[in-house]
Amino acid sequence: MERICKNCELNLDTTFKFCPNCGQEHKEKVVHFRQFMLDFLGDYFTFDSLIIRSVRPLLFNPGFLTKEFLTGRRVRYIPPLRMFIFISIIFFLVLGSVDSSVAIEKSDEGEFLDSFFNIWFPRLFFLLLPLFAFFLFLMFRKSERIYLSHFIFSVHFHAFIFALSTIFVILIDYIFPSSVFLSQWAFFITLFVLEIYLLVALRQVYRQRWFPTILKLVLINVMYSVSAMIIFAGVGTLIFYL
Repeated sequence: MERICKNCELNLDTTFKFCPNCGQEHKEKVVHFRQFMLDFLGDYFTFDSLIIRSVRPLLFNPGFLTKEFLTGRRVRYIPPLRMFIFISIIFFLVLGSVDSSVAIEKSDEGEFLDSFFNIWFPRLFFLLLPLFAFFLFLMFRKSERIYLSHFIFSVHFHAFIFALSTIFVILIDYIFPSSVFLSQWAFFITLFVLEIYLLVALRQVYRQRWFPTILKLVLINVMYSVSAMIIFAGVGTLIFYL
C-alpha cells in the first residue's frame, strides 16, 4: 500500500517511520487526545529527564552547570535561559497563588504594588542578568573569559535565586504562616544559603583561592545590591507617579 507524507506529500517507503524530506512522524492511526497531550508535552516541555538532570546540580552543586556549559557538554542539560524562564515562571505562579491574610485593599498603593510585582518585577530581572554578569567580568578579568561566560554564570545563579525564593515563599505561607519568628529565621537562612552558594559557585567556576574569592564576593554583593535598589526604586517611583 502506498504511503504518502501528510505534510509534504512525499512518497514514503513502507519501513519509514519519519518522512526523510520534512521529518514529520508517519502515523496511520487516528491520534487520540492522550497521544495529542503527550506529543504536546514532549514538544514544548521536553524536561522529563533533562529537568531532573539539570535542576539537581543547580540546587546542590554550585557552578557545575556553568562549567558543563563552558566545556561544551550542553545537550544533556536544559539551556540556561530556558531553565531560568521555567523556574521564574514557577516562582511567580507560587507567589501569585499566595493567599495572604494581610491582603492589601484595592487602593492606589495596592494597584501600584500589583503593577510592580506582576508586571515590572519579572522584567527587571532580565536587566539584572547582564548587570550581574558585568560585575563578574570586572572582578574576574584575569580569568580571560569572554563576557558570555559570565552571563551564563549569571543566568544559572539567578535561576537558583528563583528556586530558593520559591521554597522560601512556600515555607512562610504554607508551613508556618502565623509565626513571625520562624519567618524571620527562614529569611536569614535563605540569605545565608544564597551567599554560601554563590561563594562555592565562584570558587568552582573561576578556580581562584578562597580569600580573593571571598573579597570579590563582598564587592559583587555591594555593587549588585546598590544597583538593584537604584533600579527598583527608580522604576517604582516612575510607576507610582505615572
